[in-house]
Order: sequence, then structure tokens, then C-alpha cells
Amino acid sequence: MKCMVIISQLDFLTFILLSLAHGTRQANTNCHDNNNGFNTVFNNLSIDNGNETDMSVIMTQAPTMSTNPTSDASVWKCCCWEATNQNEFECRCEGEALTRVPQTLKLPLLRLTIASAGLPRLRSMGLKVYATTLLDVAFIDCLQLEAIQNGAFSNLTFLRTIYISNAPKLTYLPKNVFEGISDTIEIIRIINSGLTSVPDFGYLPPNNILQMIDLDNNQISRIDSKSIQVKTAQFVLANNDIHFIDDSAFLGSKIAKLSLKDNRRLTDVHPNAFYGIIDITELDLSSTSLVSLPSAGLQTVEVLYIINTHTLKTIPSIYNFQNLQRAHLTHSFHCCAFQFPSRHDPKRHAERLQELQKWREQCNVERDLYRDVDKKLKKNTSVKDTAGVHYTNQSGTATDNLLTDAASNSYDYMADSTMNNIGIFHEQITINPDDNQLAEYCGNFTFRNPDIQCFPMPNALNPCEDVMGYQWLRISVWIVVALAIVGNLAVLTVTLSIKSESPSVPRFLICHLAFADLCLGLYLLLIASIDAHSMGEYFNYAFDWQYGLGCKIAGFLTVFASHLSIFTLTIITIERWFAITHAMYLNKRITLRQAAGIMLTGWIYSIIMSSLPLFGISNYSSTSICLPMEIRDIYDSIYLILILGCNFVAFTIIAICYSQIYLSLGQETRRARRNNPGEMSVAKKMLLLVFINFTCGAPIAFFGLTALAGCPLINVTKSKILLVFFYPLNSCADPYLYAILTSQYQQDLLTFLSKLGICRQNALKYKHSDSLHGTSHYTIRGSIEQQSSLCQKPQQEGAAETQTMLKNNEDYV
Repeated sequence: MKCMVIISQLDFLTFILLSLAHGTRQANTNCHDNNNGFNTVFNNLSIDNGNETDMSVIMTQAPTMSTNPTSDASVWKCCCWEATNQNEFECRCEGEALTRVPQTLKLPLLRLTIASAGLPRLRSMGLKVYATTLLDVAFIDCLQLEAIQNGAFSNLTFLRTIYISNAPKLTYLPKNVFEGISDTIEIIRIINSGLTSVPDFGYLPPNNILQMIDLDNNQISRIDSKSIQVKTAQFVLANNDIHFIDDSAFLGSKIAKLSLKDNRRLTDVHPNAFYGIIDITELDLSSTSLVSLPSAGLQTVEVLYIINTHTLKTIPSIYNFQNLQRAHLTHSFHCCAFQFPSRHDPKRHAERLQELQKWREQCNVERDLYRDVDKKLKKNTSVKDTAGVHYTNQSGTATDNLLTDAASNSYDYMADSTMNNIGIFHEQITINPDDNQLAEYCGNFTFRNPDIQCFPMPNALNPCEDVMGYQWLRISVWIVVALAIVGNLAVLTVTLSIKSESPSVPRFLICHLAFADLCLGLYLLLIASIDAHSMGEYFNYAFDWQYGLGCKIAGFLTVFASHLSIFTLTIITIERWFAITHAMYLNKRITLRQAAGIMLTGWIYSIIMSSLPLFGISNYSSTSICLPMEIRDIYDSIYLILILGCNFVAFTIIAICYSQIYLSLGQETRRARRNNPGEMSVAKKMLLLVFINFTCGAPIAFFGLTALAGCPLINVTKSKILLVFFYPLNSCADPYLYAILTSQYQQDLLTFLSKLGICRQNALKYKHSDSLHGTSHYTIRGSIEQQSSLCQKPQQEGAAETQTMLKNNEDYV
């Protein structure tokens, strides 16, 4: 058949399938069916149990042969067609009944494909009959193939391709399987099979560099020391079960591109695993479980792939890679390590500076030496021109000796020339201006700055900076931490230490609020601590922090605290709203049992919302501040919208309730500042509470909505300002506004101190005092005394309720 397609050596099987699919366009084809014979009027062929076939008859029309295995296990068939215009043929045989390589196919045979056959083994003499012409041999879907005998590929004069695919029972190749293989071999592919170890390639031609050795998708579990010694442009060990690579596993091998990707269990790699590998330019370790990357032997790597390897903690210094041009990594902070080599590996950076200084000194010596040589050469030339005598031997010998001495004293500047690859992600190393002349006097040393492309680039979520991007922010966060933790601990300590005869709902709610705000303070403490610990070199700690337990705990604390805090604030506001606007109706007050049930619901809600990022709905590891800010899919978007929506509803309820409380005071009360200063102080306090809640939530809600809309207005660096000054505002203000500044807390504090033997006299005075300077008492009493109160009841009807509330020392803000 005359083909109109130019086939590559790697894809000759594809060409075979295309040729079969277009069989009606082929001129000359011979096909044989061991049941029905040839599809022609001439059928003089003998069949020997399907083992040998004589295809000497040229057919006038080629039937189309199915690429699927025949359904009848007793049937096999072969088709041959003309591959070139020089009567050279290709053949394809298939069928489960085919148990041996057919020996009498059309000659000269260039390519042989055996597919879906019941072939149990490839015998040492199976292909010898085609030894003088066979170029490519393929075994596809041979599910019963379990052995290849020694020498099966020997003496095949022009063999260039061996292709074996989908042979699950082929678990082992004998040591001498490639003995005697031709120097023309270029491609060996054994894929989707059952190999459990790397075959011995020691018999491959020592002077021949193969195009490809492909062992993709086998069951290889480890690579032992010095087990691979090959010369190939591409070596593929992807999609195996490799979990360990031993010392010097590739010693002496020349491999341009090495692929070990998709070995999910690959965790243990010896520090010298790649030592001795020669001229490697591309390494792919994507989708593995590597924790660290050994650098020995990788000095010549130009392209590095470590994509989707989330376990990789650290990466070697850029100084360990001489020729690196492009790196595709998993984490952006590893690219930050390339950008700041002095912080990434200070020891290696110091060694590099020493090497530069040594080079500079050595080149200066060589420069002076060559100047002396030039002077003597000029002097000798002048003597020769003057005397007319050519001093070849004497002057030439002297010059040669000088050059020889210079060469013997010269330094191998490229022996560790990683500095010549300091690119866009590297600090600029300042060198003496005279170094521009080094290339002139030191011809084998040049200082260059190639562009090294590193992906993923540091982005808005993960910039190359410390956890706290600014020094003033680093100081501020510790102040906020102190206010939040000290204030809320003080509230919890005093409130829980006082045993009240009749536990009040406000006291119960204040304890929950203080605990939630304390959790937020602990979150800020964790953030501030990791910032102090990793200051100046966060990218060295980024993996352990962001993907470790620390960031998960910090993220859980902040989401849990923020939700529980806003939930408790809402309940406190509603409880006070009932107490003030319905002061005459005791049955409309929230009881302690009801409050406990409500807070149980709040705890469950907060725990669920803070646990979702731990189970894949958003995540805490996307940023250094451990907030669920990344939007990867619709679930992440819904989660963030739900958070913003809940906070908006809570703020709305708080604002409405405090507005009604204020309006319930009546117009005359709101105007009478001199007569009832307590009323106005409470009004101001309510306004302050609403303002703080708005200030805390509004900026976060605004920038969160713009980010959800796909138009983020700030990056992580600026969002840290919100994190320090707005996000924890409630946690800092709540313990003071709701507890510490109230008269009830002051009385409880004196009682607590008196138990410790401190301030006993003040505690006794406070206990017997009937002062009503607490803001809540003024409000309640004033509300009832005014005729314009919300209930519009006589003053006498509210007196009993007022006295009851004052007796119980209840606050309502």
C-alpha cells in the first residue's frame, strides 16, 4: 500500500490503526483467518493450528480488519499491507487463539503488531525469521503474556522500536533479555503492564543514545542503587508504585529528560539519589509525596516540574542549580525562596560570596599574568623586527611556558557555577565594577543573569512577605492581643468566681461573649507568634505553618470566635430589648433555660461553620493569616456568602434593637440632659456599641463582597490592616463595654478581690451602697418615670418591676 502519511517512530502504532481504519483505500493487502481462510478466490494456504501462516497470495481488495479482539476465542487472523512503494510490508495479527508469533508472514516485514492475542511468552526464536528486515515490533493487549525469553530481541539487525502495552502478567524481565540487541534500537516502551522492578538495561549498546525508554504505568516499587545505567533522551518512570529511590540509582546514566511524576507513594528519596546522572536537563517529580528535594546531581537541570506535590516542605537553594531556567512548583513561597537566596539559605549564600571573592582574586592574578605575557610578546616582536631574526624556539618556548603556568594555576570557574543563573527571583549580588573585565581576562568565566521563570508566582493571597507585612503592624498586633486576652480573661475570671444567689441571663451571656472574644485573641496571639518566629524568612516556615496543625487551629479559632461572638452579641441585644421595651411583662423576658438552649444552638452553628474548611469547603491554608479567603469552586463562594450574610443579618438586628431601645426613652427624656444625664449616657453607649459593630463588620463585608464579585480591591498585605485594626475590634471593646465599665462588674471585682484578702473595706462599702450610678439603672428607672415610655403605663405600675431589676443588679448593655 502506498501511504500518504509520514509516520514518526514513536507513533507507528497509531499509523497502523489509521491504516486499518482506511483499509478500503489500500491497494494490496493479505489477510488470513484461521477458520475461514483468505478472503479471495485463491485459498491454497495450509494452517498449522494457527501457528504458521503462508501469505504468498496478493489480494486484489483488502478487507477492513477490526481493531477489537474477536469475540470467538478460537479465531485469530493476520493482515499484511504494503508499507512502502518498495514491496515492504506491515502486518497485524490478533485473536486469543494466537499463542505463537506467526513465522511465515509476508516478507520483507518492517513492522509487526500482535494485539489481543493469547501469547503466553515471547520465545527467543520467535522473531528471528524477520531478523533482516524488522524495524518495529509491538505487543498490545496481550493479557496472557508473562515472559520474554533471553535473547528474544537479539540479532534483529535493524530493530529500532519495542512496544509492549497492557500486559498485566508481565511482571519481570530476565537479566539477559536485551542481550545482543542491535545498535539501531531507539525506543523501548513497556507500559500499562505488571513490571515490579526496572529491567536490566546493561546490554543496551553502550555507544547508542536511545530516543526513549518508557516504563509508564507499571508496578515498580523502588529503584535500587546503581540499577539504572542507560543513555537516552527521555526516561519515563511515571505512574508506578515507586516509594523509594536509593543512593546513586542513576549513576553513570546519560538522561536528558527524567519523569517520575504520578508516583503518589514516592516519599523517601536518598540525598544522593540523582548523584552521578549526566547531562540531565529536565526533571519531573509532579504528583508525588516528596518532603524534600535532593540537589546532588541536578546541577545541570534546566526545567524542573514539581506540580501538585503539596507535601514538599523545602526546596534547595538556587545556588545548587547551575542551569535552571524554568521551575514549575506547587507553592508560591518556594519561588519566594528563589527570590531571596540569602534568607533562604544563609550558609550557602555565604559560601557563594566566598566563591565570588575567590574567583575575583584568581582572575586578577590571571589578568596580571596575561599582561606580563603581552609585554614579553611585544618585546620579543620588537626585537624580531629590529634584528630581522625570528626567535621561534627561545621566545616561543618562554611564551608557551607562561601560558602553561597560567593554565595550570587557573581556577575552574564553572565547576560550581550556579551563580550564573541568578534571575528575576534572586537578590542582586553586588560585585566589584572591575568584574566587568573578568570575561576579557578570564575567558572561561562570565557573570550573567538569565531570566529564571518560577511558577506559581507570588500572588495577592501569598505575597513574598512576613505574616505581618509591616513593622508598625507587627507592634500593633501585640497591643491588640494584650487588650483582647487580658480584658476577656478578667471578665471570665471575675464572673465565674462569683456565685450569685439567682443566676442572671446577662451574666450567663456575658461569659459566652467573653469566651468567644478570648478565642479571637488567642488566634491573634498565634498569628503574632509565628510572625515573630519567622520574621525575615517566612517562606522557610510557610509549609509547616500553613499546611500544618498550627494554621488549622488558628483558622478554626478565628471563624468559631467570630461567629459565636456575633451570635452572642445578637442574643444579648435581643434580651436587653425585651427587658427594656417590655419591662412591664415578666413573661416576655428570656429565661436562663431558654438562654442556655439558644446558646447551645449558637455553639453548634459556630462549630459547623468553622469546621467546613477542614473538610474541603474553602480552606485555612490558602494564606499565611489562615483565613478562608480562597474561592476555588461554587461551594467556596456559597460558604463566604453565608458568612457575610449571617454577619449582615446580625448587625441589622443589633442596630434595630438599639434604635427601638433608644426610642423607648421618649422625646422628653432624650432632650433632658441635665435632669437625666444617665439616660443620655446610655444613649451614647448604645450608639458606641452600634458604631463599633458597624466599624468591625462593614470594611470586611465590603471588601469581601468585591472579592466575591471577582473585583478584589485589596490584597492580603492590606487586608492584614483590617485583620489587626477592624476584625478584632469587638473582641477588644466587648469586655470593657459590656462588663468591665459597668457597676455590676466593679462590685463583682471588689468581691473577688476581698476573697483574696485585698480591698475588703472597699468591698463592704460597695456592698451596702445604694448608689444607682450604673448606666443600666438610670435607663430603666428613667424609662418608667417618663410618661412617654413605650408601655404608656402609670409610674406606679412600673415601680415594682424597676425595683426588682435594680435589686438583681441587672445591666442591659
